Amino acid sequence: MSDLLSIVLSSIHADMARADRAAMNLANSQTPGYKREVHHAAPFGARIEAAGAGRAERAAIPGGQGQTDQRPGTLKATGEALDLAIVGDGWFEVSTAQGLAYTRQGNFRLDRDGRLVTQQGDPVMGTSGVIQLLHGSPRIDAAGRVYEGSRAESGIASMSPTAIGQVKVVQFESTNAMQRLGNGLMAHGGTAVVAAAEASVQIQQGFLENSNVVPMREMVELMQAVRHLETMQKVAIGYDELLGTSIRKLGENG
Repeated sequence: MSDLLSIVLSSIHADMARADRAAMNLANSQTPGYKREVHHAAPFGARIEAAGAGRAERAAIPGGQGQTDQRPGTLKATGEALDLAIVGDGWFEVSTAQGLAYTRQGNFRLDRDGRLVTQQGDPVMGTSGVIQLLHGSPRIDAAGRVYEGSRAESGIASMSPTAIGQVKVVQFESTNAMQRLGNGLMAHGGTAVVAAAEASVQIQQGFLENSNVVPMREMVELMQAVRHLETMQKVAIGYDELLGTSIRKLGENG
């Protein structure tokens, strides 16, 4: 296969990956705490220049690289006692069957054992282990300390002055290596995980973080990817026709 066709094929792969990520972002535009996925690939012109400089093999690598946009979303008030949002650079720690994972999707609930869990049933970790509640209306302060009251016939009679636990919030030395696991969960990807300093993050009870996806921007991204892919197809078809014409003329002259 010629260098030009290799570069065109790699550009088509990159356009498909770009379109897939834009479509995934659009599908999750209403998912709490979702971080948009961005695709980075060398422009077609840069690939041509690299090929001309004798680096065609490296220029023809398909796909490109994906990266998570870590910018925070806006906050939405829900009034639900178990909805939590992080203000600042931090992540909730979650215990899954595959190990520890991390999320900013704070629409938590209680399971039948009274544990604070994600919508998928994975326990949300506290600084001293799993957080377990007797009632479903705790008070959670900005540092993540969980206070629970005694139950009365009319509801919560009084709130205990002693915290029964503290929601664990962590930070990463680098977010570039984080890997998406699905269901709003991320793996640390080998980067160091440290407990977040209380002064650097705050937890807002009764709020959820919105997705940082802007649907209009993703629609433009999707259309640009599709248009560029169509252009690359035309380049491939034109090159194939030119090659066929050249072969026929050589045959006629022979």
